[in-house]
Amino acid sequence: MPRSDFWSGLAVAGFGALALLWMIPNYAGRNPFAQMPPELVPSIAAWVMVVCGVVVAIGGLVRMIQTGLPPLTRDINWAAIGWALWPFLYVGVAIWFMTFIKITWLGAFVIAGMLILLGERRWYMIVGCSVVPVALLYILSVYMMRIGVV
Repeated sequence: MPRSDFWSGLAVAGFGALALLWMIPNYAGRNPFAQMPPELVPSIAAWVMVVCGVVVAIGGLVRMIQTGLPPLTRDINWAAIGWALWPFLYVGVAIWFMTFIKITWLGAFVIAGMLILLGERRWYMIVGCSVVPVALLYILSVYMMRIGVV
C-alpha cells in the first residue's frame, strides 16, 4: 500500500508542522519560572511526528516509483471511506456530549465502547486500555493541582 503510506506520511508530517508553526507557539503558554518550558514536550512530539511522517512518505514514494503507481487515482471506494469515518464520528459525538457533563471518568466508557465496536472481546484488554489511561490522567491532574501547576 505505497499510495496510502505516502499520503498518510504527508498528513502526519503536515500535522506535526502545523503543531510546530501554529498550535504550540499560540497555545502552549509561557511560564518563566518553570524548570521545563511548557512547549518543550509538545515540540519534541511534533518533531517526532514530522520526522516519522517524512520517513513513511519517502518510503511510500520510493515504492510508488518502483512499481509505477501514480500518487492519485480516480478509483475511489466511497463505501470504504464512509466505513473509515465512523470512529471519528463516534469520538466527535462523545467529546461533544462530554462538554455538557464535565465528567472525566466517562472517558473510560467511551474508550471501552470504541474497543467493543472495533471487535475487541478480551475483557482484560478492554478494561486495561480504557480504565488505566483515565485513572492515570485523573491521578496526574490531582497531583498537578496539589503542586499548583493546574
